[in-house]
Amino acid sequence: MTILKDFGLRLRELRTQTGMSQDTLACRSGLDRSYIGSVERGERNVSLRNIEILCDTLDVDISYFFDSERFSLQRSFLKRELDRPLAERFSYIMDKENNLIAWRVTGALHPDEVKRFSLDLKAACRQLESKKVKLLIDNSKMMTKGQPIAFQYEVTEKWEELQRWFLPHCEQVTVLCNSKFMQNQMNRLAKRSGIIKVQRSIYSEDKEWHADGESDLIDLLLWYYKV
Repeated sequence: MTILKDFGLRLRELRTQTGMSQDTLACRSGLDRSYIGSVERGERNVSLRNIEILCDTLDVDISYFFDSERFSLQRSFLKRELDRPLAERFSYIMDKENNLIAWRVTGALHPDEVKRFSLDLKAACRQLESKKVKLLIDNSKMMTKGQPIAFQYEVTEKWEELQRWFLPHCEQVTVLCNSKFMQNQMNRLAKRSGIIKVQRSIYSEDKEWHADGESDLIDLLLWYYKV
């Protein structure tokens, strides 16, 4: 495979992972759709400036773009995922004694769903001691067909808004990620929202925080307090 074809395949792979069509990527990047199509087919050389533009639009670091972690080219954002009840894809608990909120995401989310459960999370936060709130966010089980999925670009915008709201209330934020891609995504979001000052995003291939594969949020909290 030539370097141009490999670059084009990687671009298509990450575009698919973020849920963007070629039209969306073109619109958001300011690049022509036919140009993006030719790049993905490995037919066109790409300038360093356009690599930067594409990475920024996909919301990935340039260093990650060239990382060895790869994904299926099948569209990760599956409509049937959103047909599952939200309660099967998102859950949270509040621990008043330890001034902590923990939540887990196990599937794709719609922006409207993020807006909806954000109200619950904000209400829970208001019951805790301000400026000393701890957040434990588990995205490590966001999978479909055994493949890690990422937040779609429309969802990351809502996620960033939620982070900005939580920032003045939080003392510590821990995010468990399902891939280096998500770790990169979460770090970029955190930098933009400012919550990076108190956030650490963790990815571990052995996923030691839920080694049995079936742990619930209580088990997750027990792991959290041990470390």
